[in-house]
Amino acid sequence: MKNNHTRRDLLFASMILILLGGCSLNLSNIADPLQGTSWTLKNYSGKDLIPGSEMTATFEDGKISGAASCNRYFASYITEGETLIIEGLAWTEMACLDPEGIMAQESEIMRMLGAAESYQIQGDQLVIQDAEAEKLIFAPQQAD
Repeated sequence: MKNNHTRRDLLFASMILILLGGCSLNLSNIADPLQGTSWTLKNYSGKDLIPGSEMTATFEDGKISGAASCNRYFASYITEGETLIIEGLAWTEMACLDPEGIMAQESEIMRMLGAAESYQIQGDQLVIQDAEAEKLIFAPQQAD
C-alpha cells in the first residue's frame, strides 16, 4: 500500500514539474527596472545640452547603448537595488565641429556615464549619479 502512495506522489510531482516547465515567468523587469527602456538626456551636471545635440540611452539585455551627440556608445550594465555599474564603456571616434562645444560636452557626459554609481527612476525621469553627486537626468525617449 505504501508503495502505491509513493508512486502516486512521484507521478503527481512529475506532472506538476512538467506543467511548470512549460510556463515561463519573466522576472527581468522586476530584477532590472531599466530593462527595455529608452531615454533622452535632458540635463547633465545642472547644464542643458547644446541646442541641436542629443544624447540617448537604451537598456536592453544587460547592455546600454545610444547616441552621444556626435558618436555612438555601448557598454554592459548591472543593476542591484539603486546601484548601477557600467562596464566596458566604449564609443566610436568621430570628430564633430558643429555645434561648437559638442566634443567637450560629449566627453563630459561619457565621463559621467562611465563613473555612474547609482540610479533612480523619479516619476518619468531617470537620474544617474556618480560618486561626486553629478547627475545625468533623462526623460523617456519619444517614439518617432
